[in-house]
Order: sequence, then structure tokens, then C-alpha cells
Amino acid sequence: MSRSVRFQGAGYRWVVLAAGVIAQAAAATVLQGLPSLAPVLRSTYGLSLPELGVVLGSGTAGLLLALVGWGILADRVGERWVMSAGLVLSALALFLASRAGRPVTLIACLVAAGAAGASVNAASGRAVLAWFPRAKRGLAMGLRQTAIPVGAAAAAVGLPAAALRWGLSSAFVCMAGVCLLGALVVVVLVREAPAEPLRLVKPVAPGPSPSRSPSRERGPVLVLCAVSLLLVVPQTAVVSFLVVYLVEGFHVSAGAAAGLLAVVQMGGGAARIGLGWWSDRAGLRLRSLGTVALAAAGLFAVLSLLGALHWIAAVPVMALAGVVAISWNGLAFTAVGELADPRRVGLVLGVQNTAVAAGMAVTPPALGALVERFSWGPAFAVVMCSAVLARLLLRGPIRAERGAAAAPPDSVVPLPRGNARGSAR
Repeated sequence: MSRSVRFQGAGYRWVVLAAGVIAQAAAATVLQGLPSLAPVLRSTYGLSLPELGVVLGSGTAGLLLALVGWGILADRVGERWVMSAGLVLSALALFLASRAGRPVTLIACLVAAGAAGASVNAASGRAVLAWFPRAKRGLAMGLRQTAIPVGAAAAAVGLPAAALRWGLSSAFVCMAGVCLLGALVVVVLVREAPAEPLRLVKPVAPGPSPSRSPSRERGPVLVLCAVSLLLVVPQTAVVSFLVVYLVEGFHVSAGAAAGLLAVVQMGGGAARIGLGWWSDRAGLRLRSLGTVALAAAGLFAVLSLLGALHWIAAVPVMALAGVVAISWNGLAFTAVGELADPRRVGLVLGVQNTAVAAGMAVTPPALGALVERFSWGPAFAVVMCSAVLARLLLRGPIRAERGAAAAPPDSVVPLPRGNARGSAR
């Protein structure tokens, strides 16, 4: 059997997914793992709290700058080289960060590391859409999205231990090594999707070309990007403030609150997989996304009223709100990728990831200011409004999805390679 045939079997798509999960987890150690080094960073560089905030946000700044560019490049040259090159560049930037003697140099290195790691965010989702038929994409994207909390959890455990034992520079070297490992896995295991649909999948029914008019594509895609920005507000609110909320508001011990956050992260990851599986069976991704938005709105409405209640009432509501708020990502990314013209999937996923990263960057300082000026109740009411607005924006797309539900399911849609006009390489 030839090498090309071995890499086109129906089971190979799961190899691509596994490689994408490893690559995404490696990239997540940079952005999601850096806060675990906050005390060491502050003591090593003599940072004030605002300066520490700038350092911790520098990777996200790089991510925002580079997502769309990496997405366009993935449309041109494919996922394999975009992910591997980005991870290698991220490893180089992290190695330089380990040698940084001044905060300014460290920030520059972390911006570069975040920008390079953005390649995985843009390209790994494109690989899932290229290799998986519609009936399995929700589950596959849910599995891919669990890589972020998994990478964050591993970094939170390993990086502080490395810094304590060998120094801060060793923690950056460890992150660089993880990125290099991810790049190696991608180079060895990932191949571009075949030019034709996979043999063991039902062929696409005859009909119009999968290419869509850019003007017809743009409206629904922009709506879902706005929905993603709004839904990341509840997610970021829980991840950023759950511990502070329980410790300061209800005098729960810091260790117990941190343990609950870990449980919430794991529950949210499991919910991403479950929702993806359910959306594959039901064939209605946007309706499931709308249900998540409504559930998040209801739970944060309850949280906004809990100030006068005991912590025993607040803890389960906050935990459930966290699981729901974390669960939506896979559904939204899959839906956006399926709406996009196959020639622009990387670009569209890059735009959506940019919207999500922007929401993640803005929410903590804005919500913190609301809590400081008013209290937790009004702040959570604002978070509730964000989820309600997301559900309202989904009304039109959900109606359109229901109207298309009777259409036969599609198969793997080959993602064209080549120049902007769609010519083959």
C-alpha cells in the first residue's frame, strides 16, 4: 500500500484530530499557562500589578494581531506547514524570553510567541473541517476544543514546579520544548485533505458548487462572530473571577475555590464534547448554541441575585454557570466553518478567533471595574445581558437552519489549495 493511500483512509481523520489536539494544547500552554507564573514573574522582574497585567496580556495581544494572517496563509498552503511553522517560531520566541533581562524584552518575546502560536488556532479547526464529514464535525471540534483547558491545566501544574526547582527561565524553556514537540507531531502525522471526498464517505449530492457568494456568506458569518464575542464574556467572567468571587464574597477558602475552578474547567470540556455529539445527531448546531446562550443568561440572572444568600447556594449555581459558559466554543467554531466558502475557511476562522480573543481581553478589566464600582450583582447582570443579546442575534440564523434541516447531509467538502482564485497547487 502506498504512503498516499495510507494517509487517506477513513480512520486517518482521527489521527489528524489527535495531532491537532496535541498542537492546540501546546499552544495553550503559552497563553493559558502564563498566569500560573505570575508570582515568580512579579518577584523576578519587580513588576507592579499593572505591569504584571501587561506582561500576562502580551501573548493575547500577539494572538489578536496574527490570527487573520495565519488563517489566510492556511487557505493558501494548508494546515500542516502553518501549524508546524507557527509552533517552531513560538518555541524560538519562548527560548528568547527565557534569556530576557528586562520586562520590555520579555513582553516583546511573549507578543511574538502569542502571534506565532495563533497559527494553531486558525489552522487546526480548518483541518477538522477538511477531514471530517458534517455528521462527525461537532464531536470532532468539541474534542479539539478540549485541548485548551487540558493544556492550561497541565501548564498550571508543571510550570510553577519547574520555576520553583530550576528558575523562571526553565519554565520558558519547558514551554518552548512543548511547542517543538507539537510541531514534530504535526509534521509527522498531518497530511493535507485529499482533493476529492474520502472514499468511505457518502459522496456529495449533485448540486451547486460549494463555493458561495462572498456577500451571501458575510452576513451569517459576521453574526456568528458577534455571537462568539458575546458568549465569551460569561466564559471569561467565570474563569477570571470564580475564585475571587467565592473567596471575597462568601469567604470560601482559596484552595477550595481553586479546586472548584479546576472541576468547572473539566466539566466545561466534557460539555463541549457532549454538545458536539448532540449537534451531530440533531443536525441543528445553532439551535443548540441558542440553548446554551439562554441557559447562561438564566444562571447569571440567578447569580446577580445571590448576594444575600449563603455560599452553599452560590457555589452550585456558579459551578453550573461555569460549565455552561465554557461549553459553547466547539458548536460556534463548527457552525462558522460550515457557513464559510471552502476557499476562505482559514480566514473566517481567523476572524472568529480574533473576536473571541478580543472578548477575552476586554472582559476582565471591564468586569473588574464594574465589581469595584457597584458589586457582584450588577456585574453579573451585565454578563447576563451579553448572553441574552447573543441569543437574540441567533434568532435569524436558527430559523434559517431549521429551514435547511430537511436537506440531505453533506459529506467532506474538500478545501481548495492554491492562490486566492482557488487554483490547485
